[in-house]
Amino acid sequence: MYGDSAYDYVKLNLFAKLPYQSFQLVDPSRIVVDVFGATNNTNWITQQLTAKEIKSTGYEQMADGIFRISIQLKHQQHWGHQVYYNGNSLVIKIKHQPESLLLKNLIIAVDAGHGGTNNGAVGATGVYEKEITLALSLKLKKALEKEGARVITTRESERFFDNKERILFYRDSLPDLLLSVHLNSSEDPFRVSGTSTYYRYIGFKPLSLLIYRRMLELGLKEYGNTGSFNFMLNSPTEYPNALVETLFLSNLEEEAKILDPAYQQQMVDKIVLGVKDFLENCKNSN
Repeated sequence: MYGDSAYDYVKLNLFAKLPYQSFQLVDPSRIVVDVFGATNNTNWITQQLTAKEIKSTGYEQMADGIFRISIQLKHQQHWGHQVYYNGNSLVIKIKHQPESLLLKNLIIAVDAGHGGTNNGAVGATGVYEKEITLALSLKLKKALEKEGARVITTRESERFFDNKERILFYRDSLPDLLLSVHLNSSEDPFRVSGTSTYYRYIGFKPLSLLIYRRMLELGLKEYGNTGSFNFMLNSPTEYPNALVETLFLSNLEEEAKILDPAYQQQMVDKIVLGVKDFLENCKNSN
């Protein structure tokens, strides 16, 4: 167990590249990695004081062929981790919490959903989801930059990007947070409406939840904060991420709202406030 200026590492030497799975736990915040086919044959953990985010590391033989590594973090918020092989050594790479939890010191990724040949949902007026997500994302970029954040984007024009391309781009760019902006759709244009946010991993839930609470201040109905959501932009474990389904483009009343640039700006301002709430929550939970 050791660290550098941005990450901590736990390295497990194995006789071969074995399958594994990792998951996050909270209260307290932990990363757990199960290695399948491994049997305990060690009795020590070398811990270097260069590690800054790891509070403690332990291991346990859960069953025959299931070796569990449990890593407790110093901070309540998960800021991202990655598991990979370097030769036959399994490496768990853990991102440090940023030294400053101010937007002006962070890199925020803004993903405008759909684009190009991928139109997304369509409203009664014929407006495409891809057009509204781009408008919202450009306004969100401007609002975050006004707070001093560095913003990286999937697209700033009418272009197509496959979701796999988006994931690879952000894995290379390594933002501190990712926000993916979409609009929802239903076959019922009258009764189904509301705002919602989504996360996949429990350690990233606070970001989506706090944005969701701010979005509800716009008077939109609750459609829920949904976890374990299998959306590709929610799949990376390297950084906290949230999918924001702003409202239902298929709902006649909500479509009218989102076509108004002033309402788009109100929505963007609520997302920024949600991100600020998330960062403040990180400060208070340390």
